Amino acid sequence: MKQEQITYRGIINLGFTEEYCKDDVYFDHFGFEYVIIEKQLTKKIYLSWAKETRLCEIVRVDKKGDIKKRMPVKNLEQLKIIINFFED
Repeated sequence: MKQEQITYRGIINLGFTEEYCKDDVYFDHFGFEYVIIEKQLTKKIYLSWAKETRLCEIVRVDKKGDIKKRMPVKNLEQLKIIINFFED
C-alpha cells in the first residue's frame, strides 16, 4: 500500500496536538525542531504523524505504553474515516 502525504494543516484541522522537544542534533539535521504530533483515540490507540515525511500511522500500545502494532494510514480520507470511527 502506497501512502500519500498528508499536509500539516490537514492534520491540525483534525485535532492533532503538538509536543515540542529540544534536540539539537535533530535540528542540525532537519533544520526544524523535533515535535511529536499525535491524536489520542483511546487509552491504547493513537494516531501519529511524522513531520519529516508527512505520513501518518495508527499505533496500538499495551498497558505499559510499549508499542504492540503499527499500521500505516493510506491518505487523508482514510484518516478521517478512522477518526470518525473512534469519535462517534
